[in-house]
Amino acid sequence: MSTQAINWAREKYCPTPSSKLVLFILANYAKKGNHTCYPSEKHLGKICGLSDRQVRRCIATLIKLNYVTVQKRKGFSNLYTLGVDTGVQGVRPPVSSNTLNKQIRSRLNAIAG
Repeated sequence: MSTQAINWAREKYCPTPSSKLVLFILANYAKKGNHTCYPSEKHLGKICGLSDRQVRRCIATLIKLNYVTVQKRKGFSNLYTLGVDTGVQGVRPPVSSNTLNKQIRSRLNAIAG
């Protein structure tokens, strides 16, 4: 499970609630390093409460939005790769209140002249 992929999916716009749900489930299954997963359409449908056909429509929507790429694999389930930005910086480390107060005072002094 990749929390980065889940956070990424949360911020993405999807035209239907079912496509958003499929995106979340794919993000939940995505591996941490390369953001790939391979659940079957039938399995996705069972988890999401959707038909196989509806899952295929949702995946087609996600492909059009460039959120997911699909690699068809003969004899196996498809390989899904999420379009998570890997160059995004992480969360800033917390700053102590003393350091924060110094930064605010220096900015206020710079503004006041």
